[in-house]
Parts: sequence; C-alpha cells; structure tokens
Amino acid sequence: MGKSAVTWFLGILGWVVSWAFFADWLASNDGDFFGGWVEAFTSSVFATGLLSDLVVVTVMMVVVALWDRRRLGPKWTLAVIASLTLSVSVSLAIYLVAIWRLGRGEEEA
Repeated sequence: MGKSAVTWFLGILGWVVSWAFFADWLASNDGDFFGGWVEAFTSSVFATGLLSDLVVVTVMMVVVALWDRRRLGPKWTLAVIASLTLSVSVSLAIYLVAIWRLGRGEEEA
C-alpha cells in the first residue's frame, strides 16, 4: 500500500471515528451541537488543551492552503479548505496528496 493510500485511509479513519463519537454524543444530548462544543472546551483543562490544538491546526490548514494556492491550484486549495467542515485529518490528507502529486509531476518533467 503506497503512502497516498495510507494517508487517505488514516484521514478518512480520523473523520469517521470522530464523527461516530459526535453522533453518539448528539444522540444522547438531544442534538445540542453547540452544547457539545461548550462541554468539550469546559469539561477539563486536558480537553481544552486538545481542542485548542485542533482549532489552531484548523487555522493552520487554511493558512497553508492559501500560501500554497498557486502551486496547488484553485480546486485543490478549495478542497483543502472546504474539507475542514468534515475533519482536519481529511483536510491534511487532501493537502499532502496534492503536494505529492505535484512532486511526481515535477520529477517526470
């Protein structure tokens, strides 16, 4: 299995697992989406630290995609940013695969 396939697998796995936990919590809490965010950020200092990292990495993915937009092209840039609505792991997978595809193209040229 190549690095792109492993990256896609791990990116999608991160998305599916996180959304499974979200769905379970939402089902137990009357679909209170915003309440979930409040609970996640206030349940413990440890949880707040992990989620703060997630928020910063989300912003980082937007910044990196915008910095590399000329190299990535508009479709890949939009895919990296739009996929953040699903998962940071999917966004990172899209970014890495796009960069690797560009690297392959440069090597072949």
